[in-house]
Amino acid sequence: MNPIQIPSDGGKKVNVLGIPMVLRIHGRDTGGVVSAVESHDVPGGGPPPHIHHREDETFQILEGEYEWTVGGQTFISQKGATIFAPRGIPHSYRYLGQTPGRLMCVMTPAGFEGFFEEIGAMTPQQQQDIPRVMGIAKKFGLEILRPPGA
Repeated sequence: MNPIQIPSDGGKKVNVLGIPMVLRIHGRDTGGVVSAVESHDVPGGGPPPHIHHREDETFQILEGEYEWTVGGQTFISQKGATIFAPRGIPHSYRYLGQTPGRLMCVMTPAGFEGFFEEIGAMTPQQQQDIPRVMGIAKKFGLEILRPPGA
């Protein structure tokens, strides 16, 4: 494994379900140890409640304010905060700001960045094919849960 330095404008840009993302560090470059993805979140945006069955996620808020629910606990976090969501624990977040927010997600072990690549390679119309997206999620060990009250 070699040291990696990605410039601020570097990485692979993908759009995942309407969320612009940048794959900063790919697992193939770390021997599968770690990957890092930057998310550019829109007001009110964020993933539905979900569980990763293969990897832990550590989030660093780079810009903005987010509401998190991790393991049944809900809290607000702002720029500079770090959140750890272990595998097997339900979690989600929602961006609360009015201008785009940003967060970095470090995934250990690597591999889930493949989900972002696979979804990002689809057209926006193809990304609306929920059974297809759910099939890709399952392939990457992601369980998408029903939102509370749904």
